[in-house]
Amino acid sequence: MKLLFWKTLFDFFKPERVFDAVLRSSFINILARGFGYLKNLAIAIFLGFSYQTDGFFMALSLLGVFLIFVDVFDSIGVPNLVQARLKDMKEFESLAGLLLTFTGVLAISLTALAFFTLPLLLKVPFGFKEYALEYTKSSFLLLLPYLFCSFFFHHFGAVLRSQRLFTSYFLGEFIFSFFSFLFIGLGLYLWRDVRVIPVSFSLAQALSTLYLAYLARTHLRFRFFYDGRVLVMFKQFLMLLALYGVFHLFVLADRAFASVVGEKGVSALTYGSMLAFVPRGIIKFEHIAITSLSEVGGAWEKLMFYTKKLILLGSAFALFFFIFSDMLVILFFRHGAFTQTDASLTAMATRFYALSLPFVILWPVFFRTFQIKNEFSQVFFVALAGILVNIVLKYYFVMVLKLGIIGICLGTFFAHIVLCGLSFWFLRKLAN
Repeated sequence: MKLLFWKTLFDFFKPERVFDAVLRSSFINILARGFGYLKNLAIAIFLGFSYQTDGFFMALSLLGVFLIFVDVFDSIGVPNLVQARLKDMKEFESLAGLLLTFTGVLAISLTALAFFTLPLLLKVPFGFKEYALEYTKSSFLLLLPYLFCSFFFHHFGAVLRSQRLFTSYFLGEFIFSFFSFLFIGLGLYLWRDVRVIPVSFSLAQALSTLYLAYLARTHLRFRFFYDGRVLVMFKQFLMLLALYGVFHLFVLADRAFASVVGEKGVSALTYGSMLAFVPRGIIKFEHIAITSLSEVGGAWEKLMFYTKKLILLGSAFALFFFIFSDMLVILFFRHGAFTQTDASLTAMATRFYALSLPFVILWPVFFRTFQIKNEFSQVFFVALAGILVNIVLKYYFVMVLKLGIIGICLGTFFAHIVLCGLSFWFLRKLAN
């Protein structure tokens, strides 16, 4: 009986139903989040918050400008691969080869672009002192292999998910989480050097990418062709840049305005958002919903079924984190070099980031529905409106009202309300 259970849980090559995938992926993601917590606990214990950690987290945010392309290409891949699979496996193989070719081109060109545009990117943290900028620069350069591997990680993940092999994909994320914790924990114990963190990220991403490449090895071939579908995908790619830029530009705006808050501000916001958004990281429902929504063409009834459940779930989690943020931060991070000041700043960020949780969970499902319906003009407007509201409100709350960390979190909250509200309105109109 036990053997049957574990065989069912970890059957890598059997297509999964959505319900089964949610159970399995949630189990795996809980483990991955556990190691993610241990990774961040190791940073808190051995380094605490300082300009060193601020520099690393700022570098990771700057890298997000290029990770936008990773997310866009990943999202284009799944729906198109699903449609190709439903028609013919030969067409599926051909499209998978084409996407792998584009993945290689993007990985090389954007990693090079990241390297050469670094002097310009260092203007973003306008409140940083010179030594904080040095930590940002060194961390950014050491994260470039992480960026390069991310393209291939998400490509192979899209190939697997399009065949309903969700568990295999989430195991890849677990491998990254486990090895990044292992390398960071051992490295910081031995050297107490912030450069250990970006090196660990790059090594762990390389290992997890090799794992997914092995599982998808039967689809590992480069192909190139041009037809009407390629043109459509290219247009989707351009439109989705703004759409997927929402998350990364939100984070980048948070870190940019946090650079004027003072030392520890960027790190506290990073840990606060990480803790507040743990439920989304565990569930990751949008990665599963995109397949079932693609199969029904983004039907309004299916979307509303998911929406109601996610709002209730997100609201319950938001209330919990808002009430118990101080206790949670002390319980999980108040160890070693993590000071009382670090804890107070992180608890404040957690409490006010938690307000956004229902909308943070819901927004990815909405924008993937727009994508399935090939309705990019509306969602482009929604994304642009959200980004502008986010920046304007953060400027007003932080630079005018001087609300600091609270102002940054409130800007995120109201911007997500705009994103989800406008998305709901447009999708309702499309359903009529």
